[in-house]
Amino acid sequence: MSNRNWIILIFCAGLLILLPGMFQLPLMDRDEPRFSRAAVEMMERNDWAVPWFNGNFRFDKPPLTYWLMMPFLAMGGESEAAVRIPTLLSTLTCAWLIFSFGKRLGYTSSRAALAAMGWLTCLQVLIHGRTAVADMHLIVMLIVSMRSMWELAVDDRTDVFWNRKWFHVLWMSMGIGFLAKGPLALVVPLVALLCSFLLERIGSRVGKFYAAKLLRFWALALLPALALIALWGIPALVATKGLFYDVGIGTHVVDRGLAGFNQRKTIPVIYYFLVLPIFFAPWTGGLADAMSAMRGNRMNERYLAAWVMSPLLIFSGYATQLPHYILPAYPALCLLLAGAWNRGSKKWKAILSGIPSTFFLLLSVAACWGAWQARAFDASLSHMLIGLVVFTLSLSVASICFGLSRLFAGFAAMTVAIVGYQWLAIYAAKAHVVKRLVNAAGTPFSSPASIGYSEPSLVWYGSTTWTFASEYPEAADFHVLLGRRWRADGKTLAAIWQGKSPEPTRVADEAAMKLVPAHAATVQGWSAADSSWVELLYWRDSPKED
Repeated sequence: MSNRNWIILIFCAGLLILLPGMFQLPLMDRDEPRFSRAAVEMMERNDWAVPWFNGNFRFDKPPLTYWLMMPFLAMGGESEAAVRIPTLLSTLTCAWLIFSFGKRLGYTSSRAALAAMGWLTCLQVLIHGRTAVADMHLIVMLIVSMRSMWELAVDDRTDVFWNRKWFHVLWMSMGIGFLAKGPLALVVPLVALLCSFLLERIGSRVGKFYAAKLLRFWALALLPALALIALWGIPALVATKGLFYDVGIGTHVVDRGLAGFNQRKTIPVIYYFLVLPIFFAPWTGGLADAMSAMRGNRMNERYLAAWVMSPLLIFSGYATQLPHYILPAYPALCLLLAGAWNRGSKKWKAILSGIPSTFFLLLSVAACWGAWQARAFDASLSHMLIGLVVFTLSLSVASICFGLSRLFAGFAAMTVAIVGYQWLAIYAAKAHVVKRLVNAAGTPFSSPASIGYSEPSLVWYGSTTWTFASEYPEAADFHVLLGRRWRADGKTLAAIWQGKSPEPTRVADEAAMKLVPAHAATVQGWSAADSSWVELLYWRDSPKED
């Protein structure tokens, strides 16, 4: 089969994997509604330099993600589909780039396709490959940067660097990658080169040394990359009087590295080695093959090993730890895995594949019990948990199949997992508390206010600016109060497991409840941002006087 047909096959498989649930699943976490609404507000303000959210500057990320969302928002309106299509396209582009790089490394077409399919079906990509955030746009540019440096390494010409196509591709990908998610686009290639430099000089000295040459290319590429970044950065700094740098870099990069964001606990050094077996599933068993390749001394394997090491080194000492931070290592892991498939120890493949398989099996059992307990409480929640059962149980089976090198059986299990994900997404939308609130409230809001519940999804689904305050503004015409919240903590889960009604972990105080008029309505539902169940009270007139 020709390369073109392989790419078409990968593209079609990617659509079948990523489209189910993509347009039904409500915007998740807190970042998705922030990114999505910021793109809308930038369009409304006609401001292409500075992102806005809920009427205020948003300094978390540079503007590329918002720019990519804007054409789809203009064509399709404010919908989950419009803001997620750019991520879908970037995820598919990553799969194509992985296949292409695999072929360039000398892989057979089937091995290169295995690397691309490994990328499309690992859990972290199943999650982030259909969410409206910046990660996939960054990774497209990182793959291009790493491919560019590899091409420069194997190019033995002695002519000046600016005559080389891949040098220009390198600095452009570094610059555009920065516009997607900031300094990582510059730092990941640099740390990878430093790792490669060290790997070249330890162990057996087989092959040529390339890292020192590439470090010079990186330094030279940094200058035009910074010039490209400055085309946006200077107007953004001027418009915000330097705040974009102070907050965007100072707070969201430096401070998060020194202290855990939102008081998250930090597990130094080993955290990502603990989460990788779960989020790389169902290919975790194949990490034994990847590790066997990383121990090799051939130039290609050395280079991919350095690429894997780079995000791990950068974030192992970073105070804020999230599983997707090491997603930039996944393309290299997929290439190593495919290139060394079945070269690793069968014993270690079985052990490694057993880790996620056991985890997902236990999770599916817990979700199954929760679905049974919730069947009379809330039908949508029960059905959502049934979808989670199918998804996690299929991931457990797929992990074992791939660990045993049973590719056909593994992909069959992943097909069932995708069906479960679609089911989960449909009922997650029906159970989503903000969507229930907006549907129940009816007409659009003009000046809404909320106390106790300040999730960004209110701003996205409410399609307007919200006031989040400790007490209700008199000018508000629509009010929301968080009445009760049940978090999915150990105490709550233990009560559900025993068939008891769990106690709420938060209840509105008496002073707040006195403001609630008699005609206030109540809605309960699932809060996606923190996976809790909440009860919201809402009404349309001003609060009662004392």
